Parts: sequence; structure tokens; C-alpha cells
Amino acid sequence: MALTNKRIFITGGAGFIGSHLVSHFVEHNDVVVFDNLHRNALQFADLEGHKHLTFIKGDVLDFDAVRKAIDGCTVVIHCAAIAGVYTVDRSAVRTMEVNLLGTHQVVKAAIEAGVERFVEFSTSEVYGSFIHKGKEDDFTPIGPIGESRWVYAASKLASEHLSYAHFREDKLPLAIVRPFNVYGPRQVGDGAIRGMTLQALRNLPITLYNDGTQIRSWCFVSDFVDGVLRCCENPAAIGHAFNIGNPQGTATNFELAHLILRLTNSKSEIVFKPHPGPEVELRVPAIEKAMTLLGYRPTVSLESGVSQAIAWYRDNYDAVAGKR
Repeated sequence: MALTNKRIFITGGAGFIGSHLVSHFVEHNDVVVFDNLHRNALQFADLEGHKHLTFIKGDVLDFDAVRKAIDGCTVVIHCAAIAGVYTVDRSAVRTMEVNLLGTHQVVKAAIEAGVERFVEFSTSEVYGSFIHKGKEDDFTPIGPIGESRWVYAASKLASEHLSYAHFREDKLPLAIVRPFNVYGPRQVGDGAIRGMTLQALRNLPITLYNDGTQIRSWCFVSDFVDGVLRCCENPAAIGHAFNIGNPQGTATNFELAHLILRLTNSKSEIVFKPHPGPEVELRVPAIEKAMTLLGYRPTVSLESGVSQAIAWYRDNYDAVAGKR
């Protein structure tokens, strides 16, 4: 399956995942990127001046700007958000505003424009601190008020409920994706693999929190993009939320650090520090729903994906080191 000859609107299209979506679509579709350039991974995609790419600098909280930019588009992929645990901790109010109110502006604009498909990015954070083989219809806990770690999850979960209400009441052709620890080339924001790799490439100490036995399932960006594409293309996706991740890419943070040390041939030492807030101890998705309804199958192993990420960070170290 492949979308062709469409006009595709991607909010946050200059971000890590958004830039990979742009790269995939731009040869056979017109792509409109709407982004405030808080993070700019698109600069690494070698697409400047592409005849099928239109970039509009804007804020998703500005309904008039969004509505004007979305005009004529048939597919909307809403990636724009304040994300990253440490970024959210510094900007909790902005996180709630952008992730909930901003999503509402994009949804309203999409409904007015009569789009054919609206794919919304949520997060695996909605499952809380401990989830194994979490399914899309499992409970989605909201953490205690006042603990900034859960502001991001609460904003995304509220956005899911609001968008789904528009699906029921206004026939918004909605599909929701919940990413599980996506990594790979062009990740310029917060990310464990990014952070460890940059440290390892300069033989700097690699910091692990607590005892490093936290468990994550890591999904290479090309596998995640494939899941998003299937949500854009398959009519069966409408009205559903999907976990998009790779359970076979599961490792403890300690194991992940040692994999990066081996693949970089680094002399870095691993140091342990107490985590400054609540930590996610276990997060592994169930992806059977995406496999059954969409035909989704992640294919990139953790070692292969990390190797590709390392090669990219080695080539682009100076451009990305120290940036969030």
C-alpha cells in the first residue's frame, strides 16, 4: 500500500518522526509541513527546495493559521507536541496547552477542511509506570496531580478522548497511534539511545538511573513510520487506537547501555544515579491489534537499529550534541 497524489498535512513535520514521514511521502505526494521549528530534524533530510514540499512556520494553537495551511489537504498527520520527560518538567503549562488545546485546533481545522484521514500521535505514557503486553483497551491511569512526569500523559490522554468524541459526533476519520520508545537517525530531542550514544562516542560516562533494570521495548523509526502509513492508508484503522512498537526490541537500560558500548567500541564507564522523579519500570506493548487489522510487522532488530543510529550520530555529532 502507498499513498500517491495526495496533499498531506503534517504538524510537527520538522521533528524526528515527522521528518521521516516527510521523506517517505514527498516523492509521490505534495507535503505541507506545519512546525514552529522548536526542534529541527528536517534539516538533515536533504529536502530543502523539494518541489513537492511546502514548509509553513506556525503554532498549532493558532486556529486561523492552521485552517489556512490545511486547506486542500486530504490527509492530516498530527505529530506536533511538547514531548520528552525533561522538557515537560520545565514547561508543564505549555505542554497542556499545546498537546490538548493545540490538538483541538488541528482537529477543528481538519473537520472544516473535510479531510479523508486524521492520524493523531498519542504516547505509550498513557499506560503509566508498569505495563507488560499492554493492550489498547487496557486502563490508562493518570498519575497524581502535581507530579510533572505525568503531565505529558494526561495531556495526550485527554487529547485522545477529545478527538474520539469528534470521531463519534462529527465523523472525523480518526486513527490514533501510541508510540513505544521510537529511536533512530535524526532524533534530536530527549531520548535514551541518543543520550547514551553521544556519551559513548566521546568516551564520556553513561548515566543510568537507579539500578538500570528498567525495561523498555525499542522501535526503530522505519518500523514506526510503517505503522503510521498503515493508519493513513487502511480503512480499517478509522475509529481505533494502535500500539506501534516492537516487543522483540525489549531490553533493560543496563543491557542497552552495554550494547551501545560494544557497538561504539567505547571506553565509557556506566555510572548510576537516583532518578529525580517517578520512573517507568516496565513498558512492553501488545501489537496484535495493529498486526491483525493493519498487517503491521516490525522487522528491524535492536542491534541493527542501534547500529544505524550510532552511524548517524557519529556523522552528525557536532550538529546534535547538547541539543534537546
